[in-house]
Amino acid sequence: MKLINSMKKNILIVDDDKRLRELLKDYLSEKSFQIYMCEDYIDAEIILSLISFDIVILDRMMPSGDGINLINLIKDKSNTPIIILTAMGNDNNRIDGLKIGADDYLSKPFEPEELYLRITKLLSLYENLKEDKLIVKFGDYTFDLSNLILKKNNEVIYLTEGESNFIQKLANKRNDIVLREELADQEFDESELRKVDVQITRLRQKIERSPKQPQYLKTIRGKGYKLICNDI
Repeated sequence: MKLINSMKKNILIVDDDKRLRELLKDYLSEKSFQIYMCEDYIDAEIILSLISFDIVILDRMMPSGDGINLINLIKDKSNTPIIILTAMGNDNNRIDGLKIGADDYLSKPFEPEELYLRITKLLSLYENLKEDKLIVKFGDYTFDLSNLILKKNNEVIYLTEGESNFIQKLANKRNDIVLREELADQEFDESELRKVDVQITRLRQKIERSPKQPQYLKTIRGKGYKLICNDI
């Protein structure tokens, strides 16, 4: 395994072809990527357990393991984008990789510039997806999970610390039930659970047109609450 100093995104290259690894290292380092390299499944498994990567480029066939197995390992633990490199001409091999989570593939031989363009396209796509997931929308409201700011039509709505924490928990599990006990975040005695209900009532007064007939912050009888969002 080798580390190439750079400033920006972490890229892991897994390929047993040393010449190709060095070629890609030189090219992508010039594009300001931080490059990690290894030649087989075993080394890849180790380095993946230690470092978070922005993208993984791997050979379909490798010593001590199949590239398909490595894709499974990566996707089981993260949503890291993956590009498969393959010398195989059989379309079924590429389809297998795409089916289990690879995002793109390149058939060898290829030009480094083409790989670079595919990398930048994937990184841009994933960055946009990350940004979208941080903004939770319900009606005219948006809640930014990165800074806990609630807005209505771009106008900031003041929230107490407790209210911000509540909406954060509800937004993280948007369109799903959040138990009253989860919102209490303390000993689950009846007094704490009643405080949850009071806080929910205050939130509804800020975000609901008709607090007694809530459109967004729904009560799930006997369980808890659910924030109904647009982004499903």
